[in-house]
Amino acid sequence: MKKIILLVLVLLQIITLSGCWNNREINDMVIALAFGIDMTEEKEIQLTVQTVIPRKLGQDGAEGNATVTYTEVGSTFFEAIRKLTTVSSHKIYIGHIQLIVFGESVAKDGIQKIIDFLERDHEFRRQAVPVVTKDMSAKELLEIGSIYEALPAVHIVNMIRNNDAVGFSRNMILLDLFEEYNSLGNHLVMGLIAKRGVDVPQHVKGLRVQGAAVFSGERLVGFLNSYETRGYLWVVDELDSLILVVPHKEDPEKLVSLETIRTQSKMDVAIIDNEILLKVVIKEEGNIGGKQGPYDQTDVAGIRYLEKEKEKLITHEVTDVFDIAQNQFKVDFFGFGTLIHKKYPQLWKEIEEDWDEIFTKCPVEIKVETKIRGTGQIFAPSSSE
Repeated sequence: MKKIILLVLVLLQIITLSGCWNNREINDMVIALAFGIDMTEEKEIQLTVQTVIPRKLGQDGAEGNATVTYTEVGSTFFEAIRKLTTVSSHKIYIGHIQLIVFGESVAKDGIQKIIDFLERDHEFRRQAVPVVTKDMSAKELLEIGSIYEALPAVHIVNMIRNNDAVGFSRNMILLDLFEEYNSLGNHLVMGLIAKRGVDVPQHVKGLRVQGAAVFSGERLVGFLNSYETRGYLWVVDELDSLILVVPHKEDPEKLVSLETIRTQSKMDVAIIDNEILLKVVIKEEGNIGGKQGPYDQTDVAGIRYLEKEKEKLITHEVTDVFDIAQNQFKVDFFGFGTLIHKKYPQLWKEIEEDWDEIFTKCPVEIKVETKIRGTGQIFAPSSSE
């Protein structure tokens, strides 16, 4: 009996540990850093991949970037990936993808066909950063070089992540995209990248990572600018450290920079007189970061003035983005429908199909509370007088 048990254990180990049947040598692969997806005029998928040139990494005095791009077209995303192997000397490995670029053309046509593959494929890296282009194709973006990084895709990813310091774009990963796209009562919002000027720049430094792309279902319906995006991020509680600029009490032409060090936002819904009320409560704390002019504003009245100015600024940004959501895009991209689904499941069953239309007519209650906790290492500003 013991021999039989031992034999079974050995067989189980052989079966479960035989993971090398599909192994691939590093020398036989081309490592992909970024995918760019566009839609052609013939309604085919145009796929551009930015890949690493290993021999150029770490070479002292090497000129240019250590990457090369390939582009192929297919009737489906999967077919386009497979066809890329016909233009590359090695099989393209997608397990280290850093960046997924949705061109404006494919975003307008619909991204379900792309998301379906990304979710199904076991190799695709779920921590990759997704972004949408504006006024340029994904192919154009991935063919732009970098003078700071050997790998331009890494440069772009760092630019997106650095936006956390200003709150002018959205930083998310592929897992976040999957969750938001598949959630009930919500619409997808992705970060945006565009040109600083009219022409496509030669280097990444000519790009601007600001704003957001708003979807209705699978299709792009419009863009938010920097401050509208920050208004959205206030609502969904995705802001941390940023700078708010308000006018000085004594001289409105002089400005005060206020550093935010802590934020907390809460969304809620309530039924009042058979009407759905959308509620947002925002709490913010920060410090005085810098002042223009020789005016001291660190007494109780001065601090309270600055807090009130912050409250007005935040309320204005949130009100603006609600106006866009309800009157321009006419979709709930905040996720209040998700809250109704959880809090009032029976009501949600009744209104689910018409929620976006109902959302446009819902009253909104916005409450903002701000605090100034510090003034830096000085109280009164420096003055030559």
